[in-house]
Order: sequence, then C-alpha cells, then structure tokens
Amino acid sequence: MTFDARGGKGPAISSNALFACAVVAVVGGAFLAVLNFPAPSDKNDASKSMVAIAETEALAPPDGFSSKPATYYFETLARLDPPASASLQSRLGKADGKTGEDQADIVLIHGAALLKERVTDLAQADTSHIDDILVMTRDRLKSASRAGNIWCDGNQYADLDENALRNPAALEQNLARLEGPLQDYGFELMAHLLLAADDATRNPVARGPVTHADKAALEGVVMSMLSDPQVVPLIMAAQTSADPDELRRKLNVCELGATAMTALKTLPQDTKGRVFADLVKQLAEGNADLAGLTHY
Repeated sequence: MTFDARGGKGPAISSNALFACAVVAVVGGAFLAVLNFPAPSDKNDASKSMVAIAETEALAPPDGFSSKPATYYFETLARLDPPASASLQSRLGKADGKTGEDQADIVLIHGAALLKERVTDLAQADTSHIDDILVMTRDRLKSASRAGNIWCDGNQYADLDENALRNPAALEQNLARLEGPLQDYGFELMAHLLLAADDATRNPVARGPVTHADKAALEGVVMSMLSDPQVVPLIMAAQTSADPDELRRKLNVCELGATAMTALKTLPQDTKGRVFADLVKQLAEGNADLAGLTHY
C-alpha cells in the first residue's frame, strides 16, 4: 500500500494509537545506532552506486567481512577517505582474535565517529541521497520480510513503550538479539551517508530550520501510517477498550516500515532536506533518541 504525504488531513492522534509510531521509530533505530550510540540482497538487487564502486580499485575488506554490504562499506571508505580506512584497518589488526561481533562493533564505532565529524556536510547533502537511503531501507525491509527475518516479528516490540524508546541503553539490551541481522544494513547505510557527505563538500545545499509546513507534512505521514491495514485494527481495539496486545504481536514490522519509507519519500524535497539536516545535527549533539523521531 502506498501513501502520499503531500496532501490530506486527518483527526488528532490518540495516545492509545502511538504503537505504529513506535514501530516506525524502532525501524529507524538502525540509523540512530550508526550515529548516536555506536554500538542479504538478491544478485540483481545491487544499487548503481555499489556497482560503480566495485569497478574502482579499493582495499579489500578484512577477513570476516565478506558480505556484499560490508564489502561496499570498506571499498567506499577506502575510496573516499584513505586515512580513515587505514585507521580502521589498524584497529581491526589490533583486534585480531576477537569475535566477529566485536570486530563489527569496532567498524560501527569507527564509522559513527567519522560521520559525526562530517555532520555539517551531511546536513547540506542533496536530497537525492536521502531518497537513495529511503529506497534502500524500503528494499531491505521488504527483503527481510520475504526472508522471515526476526527483525520483522511484531512480538519483539509488543512490550515497548515511550520510556523504552527514550532509554538507548535499555533498548539496546532489549533488542540485542536483533543486532546481527542489522549489521549488514548498518554497513550499507554508513556507505550511503559517507557518499552523501562527500558529495556535499562539493555541492552543498544551504537550508533553514524546520518550518510549520514541514511539520504539517510529517503529520500527514503519521496519519497515512495510521491508515495502514495492519494498524487500523489496533486503533479500533484501542477505541473500544479492547486489548490490542495480540494484534501488536502479529504485526509485520518490516512491511510497516517499508510503507513508512515509501510515505517519507513522497514528502516535498525541501521538507526532507530540512528534517534530515535537523535530525543529523541533533544526533551529533547527542540530543536525539528513538522517541524523538516523532517529536515533530
């Protein structure tokens, strides 16, 4: 189901219906994990940027990072920032003998620090890069749904509330078992962000603060999510004082997240740019959390 965020109004949102927003926030957690608390595709599904980078001469990824997204990230980093690539290789060399999970953490922490240094450039990135990230995220969520990935199981999130979303440490512990499936997405996301920041150094886009019109457009996205066939029964259950817990546990979070990415892509380009710039600045300052994704 596809929604357009550029038009349409709806009634005020009940607090009992916020689970849909929470799910969208959790889906966005991979993005926040990359920047805020450093902690498989089909053969024909490779992006154009991945193909272009594969054609360049780049440093091969270390042993243990053989997946296509990991290779994509290491090759992108080597091409765009050779000193940072050498620094990462050195850190991984010193971690020889550690588990694959520990080494992946080293890569993600290194990448998070690198992206924080480039927050000014990221905030001025062209919206074409934002669209690429939204499309990539949507496609990965749909692939995960088809594969029956644990990340898609609504049962994993049924007990989350706003307090959990505002506590990164607790949330990280609660979702620890989902970390593995997210690693490859994290690598691919960081590569896209590096490409966006690099392009912005040559073609910066100046933006002002988030406007009232931007907030209204984002409210349209929320309303479109609340009309999703998976969410409507939750709202009806809340309005009738019924217990929506069983319905929540049956949600396919990946399909819901993919719908959200499609809706966000329909936002006006200027709105996407200002909201993205505001978000990355908050993340770099440590002022954003998962619940904050709905603060607009």
